[in-house]
Amino acid sequence: MAKPRHVSRRRTSRRQFLRGSAGIGAGVAFFGAAAASLGVGAAMFGKRKLAEQPQVVVLPNGAQLPQSTPPANDPVVVSRQRWGALPVDHSARNEYGHYRKGSNPEGWYVYSDDLRRSYQTLIIHHSAFYKAGGLDTLLEIQRLHRDERGWADIGYHFLIDQRGTTYAGRDLSVRGAHTAGYNTGSAGICLMGDFRTRGPTAAQMAAARALIRWLVERLAPTHLAGHQQFNAGTECPGRQLIANLKDLADRAGLQYGIEGFVPVARAEACGCGCCACAATL
Repeated sequence: MAKPRHVSRRRTSRRQFLRGSAGIGAGVAFFGAAAASLGVGAAMFGKRKLAEQPQVVVLPNGAQLPQSTPPANDPVVVSRQRWGALPVDHSARNEYGHYRKGSNPEGWYVYSDDLRRSYQTLIIHHSAFYKAGGLDTLLEIQRLHRDERGWADIGYHFLIDQRGTTYAGRDLSVRGAHTAGYNTGSAGICLMGDFRTRGPTAAQMAAARALIRWLVERLAPTHLAGHQQFNAGTECPGRQLIANLKDLADRAGLQYGIEGFVPVARAEACGCGCCACAATL
């Protein structure tokens, strides 16, 4: 099974990897060691340099895998620590506190099951704007999601800029905030830019294919679709990008469409104990 480029400090089980964030401290330690080994001072890793030097990274969301030499085509993902993500705000007005069935169904929901059982669909988005570069755009997306939409964190799980740099967004162990009514069991992937009249770059599409292939191996989703296929009131991800989605799905061995989503009522009726049985979004 292919693994993303990284250097790990210890072995973990697949379940530990999928559940996610316990390795953040080790990931930060790795980053410091990697920078030192390259002879690069900490000042060089300011925010303006990150998009130019994504090769010094840790595994997405701080998770770890056994040490190995990764294949050249596996995704490199810039960690939240490296791009300067703000900490989660559990006082956010529209994602306030932690999930509680009945009393706070829209709260911060952490998947309790193995993530291979929790995820069914990859949902593709665009940011609808692009600033001076990928990092500027990423920081603006986080600001919009937190300050204007009142979410506890950036809503997408991964974001890809026009140079093909992939950034870790919301931790995979946590429900996203990217598709109204369909967040539970779906991973949100945002390609940065406005793709209503122009298409994504070749570098973005190559990065998206690599990321999707990696997510298919780790999460075992069955479907891929665009945001507007779930929420009819949006143009996201733009007609120039949505025209590429069936090809993305086909290349990854996924079905194209919304049928993979498991409605909460059906999940509750089946008694399977999966994530959707306890959440409403």
